[in-house]
Amino acid sequence: MEHGDNVIVKLWLLGVLTVTSYRPIPAQTKPDCKGRFQCTTSIDDGITRFGVAVSQDLLKSGEAHYGDIVWVDGYGYRVINDCMGPKARRAIDLMVFTHREEKQVGVRKLKVYLIKGGPNELPGLSEGR
Repeated sequence: MEHGDNVIVKLWLLGVLTVTSYRPIPAQTKPDCKGRFQCTTSIDDGITRFGVAVSQDLLKSGEAHYGDIVWVDGYGYRVINDCMGPKARRAIDLMVFTHREEKQVGVRKLKVYLIKGGPNELPGLSEGR
């Protein structure tokens, strides 16, 4: 893609979902099988600011898949690379790195869109991972 090329991105409304956040700290993530804290997601992906965990119901229904890109109103592009605990329903959890960021997100109901296309088609996203 050359500088100045137009990119057409198709958005599908995934829904108005409950949006929360989590940090890569032991209290909010699971340890590995030996009880050690690991900074990886449930699919063994590295931790990234662009990561997002989705509720298992969205994965099981096929509405969302690991590797899908979503647009969260007010937060921008995120890549699904983790899943939430089994009690969460129609929800996403944004990866953040500070307690302040976590407080700013709080618990919200926001529109979340599924992006059709790959990260190479989305300006700035592929460079950040």
